[in-house]
Amino acid sequence: MQFINIFLSALLSLGAAACDDDKSPSFPDKPTYEMSGFAKGADVSWVTEMESVGTKFYDANGKQTECMTLLRDYGMNSIRLRVWVNPEKGWCNKSDVIAKAWRANKLGMHIMIDFHYSDSWADPGQQTKPAAWAGMSMEELKVAVADHTKDVLQALKDKGITPEWVQVGNETGNGML
Repeated sequence: MQFINIFLSALLSLGAAACDDDKSPSFPDKPTYEMSGFAKGADVSWVTEMESVGTKFYDANGKQTECMTLLRDYGMNSIRLRVWVNPEKGWCNKSDVIAKAWRANKLGMHIMIDFHYSDSWADPGQQTKPAAWAGMSMEELKVAVADHTKDVLQALKDKGITPEWVQVGNETGNGML
């Protein structure tokens, strides 16, 4: 629960730091920050979508800073990335998740991959099967879940990225799919 509270606090704090500008973000080559110990992080699954519409991020001094670098500079050492099966606009699909995970990995951050097993957000009130899986039998569904999970994790591994945590389903106390 404390981990979730930290993610939510970071998300709210980051929202206050976001605004629009014409400058290009800078991205450092090597991490120089402590990345061990207690996990302090945020869900940044939305960052590529926000950047695509021109959202920029700034530090407390007004200096434009790449989002994950800004989080790291403010003490975050972990990020959470949701992954959807076949989202309508592509955000949070495998390739988008790999791009964000690569950025976090370059900064030395810990990564949590959160499989929603849906084409969009899944929560206790909404556990919708991906459209491509809708007519599958239970046996076919088991194979699809396993294949999707392995595919995403293998793609991360192929880029030299090892997640610290893997969340199987999102808010699945009452079931999933």
